[in-house]
Amino acid sequence: TPWIAPVMRLLGVKIGKRVWMDTTFITEFDLVDIGDDAAIGASTSLQTHLFEDRVMKMSTVKIGVGASVGSRSVVLYDAEVGAGASLDALSLVMKGESLPAESQWRGVPARSL
Repeated sequence: TPWIAPVMRLLGVKIGKRVWMDTTFITEFDLVDIGDDAAIGASTSLQTHLFEDRVMKMSTVKIGVGASVGSRSVVLYDAEVGAGASLDALSLVMKGESLPAESQWRGVPARSL
């Protein structure tokens, strides 16, 4: 729906212009930042928290300008998908990772192509 980005903005997600978004799997709205012209695939999880050793840890997820995140992928907290980077479907970006700009990634965990 073209209305998902405006609704997510109302909930606190930082979403740029002309973003194509086909998911609602965002755990903490105020910790997600999506740049202009990004594409977020169906059922993709931008997961801003994990429980580790019975402690809840939270941080940001950043999707760069023109980046593409494939369907059913997961981007964990403290991770960044750089500007123009592409993450294939069914892939996982581990916590704290940074995918460089204009790069291509695939797999669990994501590896450079």
